Amino acid sequence: MALHARNEMESTASPIDFKNRRVYRFSNPPEIEQALVRKFFGNKRDGYFVDVGANHPTLDSQSRHLEEMGWTGLLIEPTPSYCEMLRRERRGTVAQYACSSPENHDKRLKLIAAGVHSTLNPSPIALGAHGEDTIEVTCKTLDSVLEEYGVKPGFEFISIDIEGHEMEMFKGFTLSKWQPRLVLLEDHVVGHDKHNHMTANGYLLIFRTGLNSWYIPDAEKYGFSVGAKLEMFRKYWLGLPSRKLRYSR
Repeated sequence: MALHARNEMESTASPIDFKNRRVYRFSNPPEIEQALVRKFFGNKRDGYFVDVGANHPTLDSQSRHLEEMGWTGLLIEPTPSYCEMLRRERRGTVAQYACSSPENHDKRLKLIAAGVHSTLNPSPIALGAHGEDTIEVTCKTLDSVLEEYGVKPGFEFISIDIEGHEMEMFKGFTLSKWQPRLVLLEDHVVGHDKHNHMTANGYLLIFRTGLNSWYIPDAEKYGFSVGAKLEMFRKYWLGLPSRKLRYSR
């Protein structure tokens, strides 16, 4: 059997080969996400993370497993109750802010309180999520928060999960300056605005785990199997009209 064909068959056990920079499966279950993040970084024990929209200290946390390995990082979260929990249960530095645009910098805005789906947007983006109460939170640009806490450019990992407010946040986040090695971006893919922003700023989409899209610098030059290319096309183009309809209800 040819080596290429054998590699394609072996890909059923792993969606991606980080060593040889080849993607075999584009859409993947969230259950394997944390193991893949650790594998991406070679299980290193001294990295730095930035968790934007850190939410609950343990429930669906994108950074706790790294912290448990020895990583340090910044937990950015506007909700006071979650900030209290984060300070009590996590070792990372807690920054009690909502990240938004330069126009909203230093303003106090209303956050719709909907648990882990709380948002600065008019309504939660997650299907089935509801929030009637609001709380006032302090907004900052992400650039200013990273500068305030002395984060060094070129850090390893950033998770962005702010429930549909990402495009406003991007206005105050200079990717070309900070250049994280891996961006884990929540994207319900009801449009291409987030994806287009990332690619325009020199980042390549390699695959997805659940609702999270994985972006790395273009220079990494990953290749894709035919199956992965078809999955990406189906997710980002063929399935877009029906997804827009579903989220508009």
